Amino acid sequence: MPRIYYGPTGENNSTYANAGNANLGRWELGSYLILPDQRKYAFALNDGTAEVAGNLYQSVAPVAGHTNRPADVVRAIAATIISGTLTTTAAADDIYAEGIVHINNDTGQGYSYRIRRANTVEAANADAVASGVLTVNLQAGETVQVAIDTTTELTFTRNRFHQVLITAAPPTGGLAGVSPGVAAADRFYWSQIQGYAAVLADVTLRAGLPVQASITVAGSVESAKRRARTGGTTIGGMVPTTYVMAALLDEGGTTTAFWVPVTVSTSAGITATYDISGPIAVNAPVVGQCIKANADTDYALVDLALQGT
Repeated sequence: MPRIYYGPTGENNSTYANAGNANLGRWELGSYLILPDQRKYAFALNDGTAEVAGNLYQSVAPVAGHTNRPADVVRAIAATIISGTLTTTAAADDIYAEGIVHINNDTGQGYSYRIRRANTVEAANADAVASGVLTVNLQAGETVQVAIDTTTELTFTRNRFHQVLITAAPPTGGLAGVSPGVAAADRFYWSQIQGYAAVLADVTLRAGLPVQASITVAGSVESAKRRARTGGTTIGGMVPTTYVMAALLDEGGTTTAFWVPVTVSTSAGITATYDISGPIAVNAPVVGQCIKANADTDYALVDLALQGT
């Protein structure tokens, strides 16, 4: 399991060679480094491309052919191996080291199991050809809790910090932190997940307001937005006679139209009051809070608070 290390200032800029095709690094992926000023980092491996300082990173997107896969054989309670049949996408040796296999449907559903860390003696998983069987070895101490049979559906998920890449716009995987500096290709490094960090801004942010991963510029952040569902002349039975069209202007200058119900009648000299109703949701993961705003395309100071870290 990830461990917590309390290190000196400067360790956050250290990088380490990748000794193999899986994590043979100094620490397990996702291990935490906490500095004296409480900035927090997670041990990560980049995707073979040099890191860009101040950019936001994400995990590798899930592979469709490794999701909802049938177990190929029965695995009894206390088994330490799980396997399933892939579709047309192959799986490389140790690609799921320190990842998770979870039972998403049928027998054994609701359970998740950590995959072992690879070493020079035993692999986390052997490579599997397209339409072949992918077999993973579980972490020491991790065992099957409910027997698996051939009705069981499995999903294989890579460790969030394995071969991280610059966030897509919008992100296609879980957020994996901000690069604190330049790490050469195929290196382990400390990815910042909490505390003050310089982060590429898609637009001019506003100090004190939350920021999210940008949905338009890869590797950057923008002011957190709310998204209202819009439609034509009606939305779910709402009609212009009882609802009026309004608009939201977000921090990036984008106008979004939506319907709102009239709650106060209007007449000369009276301003109507409206309540926004209907589905409204954040449209990208929240990253933290802007502390010091800088110009568009500059690097703003953000107090990171990545979810799940």
